[in-house]
Amino acid sequence: MKIFKNIAGIFVILLGGLWMLQGSNIITGSRMSDNKEWLVIGAMLVIFGAVLLYMNNRPAAPTY
Repeated sequence: MKIFKNIAGIFVILLGGLWMLQGSNIITGSRMSDNKEWLVIGAMLVIFGAVLLYMNNRPAAPTY
């Protein structure tokens, strides 16, 4: 399950990065190009993916 969450987190980060590049008009040729809404959605996806990776890979809390 841990490897699936890592793969999902990386995929979400890459997808969010793509949407950010399209929203900021760096990657052109789609309906998403130069649309600031996709820039914001992409940024939220990148943050979500980073949190998913962090939560999945953080050290376990010590048990006393």
